[in-house]
Amino acid sequence: MATGAGDVAESLTSELKRRINYVEATASRGTHKPTVLQLEWVDPLMCGGHWVVEMVELAGGIPIFGDKSMGSQVLSWEQVYQSDPDIILVIPCGFTLERSIKDLEVLCGYKGWNELSAVKNNRLFVLDAASYTSRLGPRLITGLEIMAEIIHPELFSGYIPDGALKQILN
Repeated sequence: MATGAGDVAESLTSELKRRINYVEATASRGTHKPTVLQLEWVDPLMCGGHWVVEMVELAGGIPIFGDKSMGSQVLSWEQVYQSDPDIILVIPCGFTLERSIKDLEVLCGYKGWNELSAVKNNRLFVLDAASYTSRLGPRLITGLEIMAEIIHPELFSGYIPDGALKQILN
């Protein structure tokens, strides 16, 4: 290898694969697969695609919208409302946690927002997407672990770094 870091790269790759496999195997033991809406943008409403869909699936959730072979998809409010997700992840592409929280004002303005199961049941989360879902790299694995703890808190704990996530309570 040109950099002489082949052993280091092999070790890092093996560790990342181990973490992915652990999340997938542990999440598969969940007795319930909650539906998840991964909102990558709020105006217009867009769901995350590509690897974000796969992250939700590996973490033991069912992505309501999105496709692993496509990018983000525009959604209508009616589609979101009718889907009534169990969990909503607000992950605006490239935004920090602080910036993403500001987008809640837009979401709260939709008629019927407070009627959604995720909102009523305190299963609304804002994630630092700039660090954990938007950019390809090793921190996506931490993003996967965060999602696993959100989706299956009965199976995962201690994976959410300080400042990475905010749960929005009624």
